[in-house]
Amino acid sequence: MGKLTYRLPEEREELDRRLERRRKLFDRSELQDVNGLFGQVEREGDEAVMRLTESFDRVKLERIRLEADYIDECVKGLSPSLREAIERARDHIREVNEALLPGSWRREIRSGTIVGEIVTPLDAVGLWIPARKGALISTALMLVAAAKTAGVPRIAVGMPPLPNGLGDPATVAAARLAGADEFVVGNGVAVIAGFCHGTASIPRARGIFGPGPGGIAAAMTAASSYGVHTAVGLGPTECVVFADETADARVVAYDLLNEGEHGPDSSSILVTTCAELARQVERHVIELIGEAEPPRRDYLQAVFGANGLGAIVVAESVETACRFMNDFAPEHLMVVCEAETERLVAERVRNAGELLLGPYTPFSAANYGIGITAVLPTNGYAGSFSGITSRHMVKTTTVGRLDRDALAGLLPIVGELGSYERLPGHIRAAEVRLSET
Repeated sequence: MGKLTYRLPEEREELDRRLERRRKLFDRSELQDVNGLFGQVEREGDEAVMRLTESFDRVKLERIRLEADYIDECVKGLSPSLREAIERARDHIREVNEALLPGSWRREIRSGTIVGEIVTPLDAVGLWIPARKGALISTALMLVAAAKTAGVPRIAVGMPPLPNGLGDPATVAAARLAGADEFVVGNGVAVIAGFCHGTASIPRARGIFGPGPGGIAAAMTAASSYGVHTAVGLGPTECVVFADETADARVVAYDLLNEGEHGPDSSSILVTTCAELARQVERHVIELIGEAEPPRRDYLQAVFGANGLGAIVVAESVETACRFMNDFAPEHLMVVCEAETERLVAERVRNAGELLLGPYTPFSAANYGIGITAVLPTNGYAGSFSGITSRHMVKTTTVGRLDRDALAGLLPIVGELGSYERLPGHIRAAEVRLSET
């Protein structure tokens, strides 16, 4: 498998070289290509979406929009146990998103001065659910439930087509049970472009959200240039586990494989100050990869192989470990250590999409059951962005109200700033109100 363990700070440059390609989710040339595809969809609508799907996905579509009968069949086809799991997960996600959702407010902050915000849901959202490396029911639940909780009146879900031209049945069912109104299938970039521009089959959306590889990330960036609310940096999954000598090495190895099995472009890293734990975890990782079934075994061999984005990092101190983790800015961060060290790490690591604390909070529980979002920034974007929740599905309108005395009190400010900016109309618009009898 080649070298997997690196010491900090001595081998930081070598570790950075291993992880270097993670820093670039997509390049400018890819964005140019995506912009070209957006132009085709804008000009040709459904025809372009179907042509691009056949070209890139090798699926010839008879229709883009999934019919109501098929959606109903997907829901009815769920096993009782899977439906129960989906509904429980949905309810937990809604519960968390209700707690996160901001509300409208107004307050008198100075005499005669009222300010506030009106919070309203986006008119429509388009949610992209990838499926190339396997069905992602959890992603559908996270995004749709967030939008539904926010009160978005029109929720459209897009996904890649199966070879038969339809969507993955369980994913369609989960999205419907979470509150999705309509479904479309097609090439990812083309569908996102359709959400951006609107076509005969794909509704125009005010917000477009969803994870994916570089092409999808570039499409989200392109969509934002059209005034659509999007979230960037939702690329291939990644995790960091920070653990000390109190952690169970075999359990930590399972946690690393938990995220690594998503695909060969995943990143899965242990950070520890305990060299003995690092040795044990590496041994268990190698053993567990050998026990995995294809294609997950192939994914894991790529992640932890010589050119992969998996690694074991032995830091000289907790401070050194925290500096590395802040720079890496992981999508998922799990902390499994004694109480005082947990407190220090939780205080000092500012850049992480999510923080999971303690030995009984695995990534899988957060991905599926807790209700916190698992649609999180990757590739270092957690240093600047947050995960997708109900807060992304609303917008705010600021409110202001002054009485006459309050306006008079502001006139010196208006006068001075308006004069300096050479905007006399600004000044006169305030003065004329106060000169009226």
